[in-house]
Amino acid sequence: MPTGFKGPIVHGPRSTTEGYKYRTGMGLMSSAEFVNYFDDFVMPVSTNVPTGWSAAIIDTGGTTTTYATATNGANGVLQLSDATASEGAAFYGAKSIQLISGKKFFMECRVRTDDVTDNAFQFGLTDLTATTNPEDLWTTTAANLVTFGLLDGSAYPQMLSDKSNSGSSVQTQTDKIMVVDTWHTLAIYYDGGTQVQGFVDGDLALTWSSAFSTTVPTATALAPFVGHINGNGAGGNLVLVDYVRIVSER
Repeated sequence: MPTGFKGPIVHGPRSTTEGYKYRTGMGLMSSAEFVNYFDDFVMPVSTNVPTGWSAAIIDTGGTTTTYATATNGANGVLQLSDATASEGAAFYGAKSIQLISGKKFFMECRVRTDDVTDNAFQFGLTDLTATTNPEDLWTTTAANLVTFGLLDGSAYPQMLSDKSNSGSSVQTQTDKIMVVDTWHTLAIYYDGGTQVQGFVDGDLALTWSSAFSTTVPTATALAPFVGHINGNGAGGNLVLVDYVRIVSER
């Protein structure tokens, strides 16, 4: 005979996987110990804004829509599209997330694109200093940010970070590459101390090496976001997003 929970859920289950180091020991559902947000994008998109997100930034010819083609190999997928070079689309949530000393955090995104060297695709946390163009969320226009993903010209995901507008820094790597039209899981991990890392498909791609205290925005309210701009002169590139997950110790 099936039974339900007879008391409050205080201790949520934790991941014990070794393949994705940043998930190990972290809660897989919200509980008294962990904040957990997971969006599989199965709900409607209204005027380029996915359900549950705050707003979108859309360049001329850009869109954020539900991807309805059955050949993408995933359920619940968003499509970020553009029409011309240097144009694109982004969406963001509320400024409700902080990197807090002593509390582990990760944000991951499963993504694929039809052009890994001519697209800029970034996700992460930003303070919404400006919201005129999609790239405002991850370039020097933002005063505080931590992001990870593709920059135009390279198929190797890169990390950007800035604190109090000290000048956005870029951490490059040449170890973990993205492949055209292939699903990849990208992640940003903060260990609660002084280390921020980027992961590609569960493997460590880079460790942030700039001075932590002056380049990583801890104890600052930030908004989660996903964004894309086209670097191809022909335009018309696509980025597909399967899900976004955010997990943090309380």
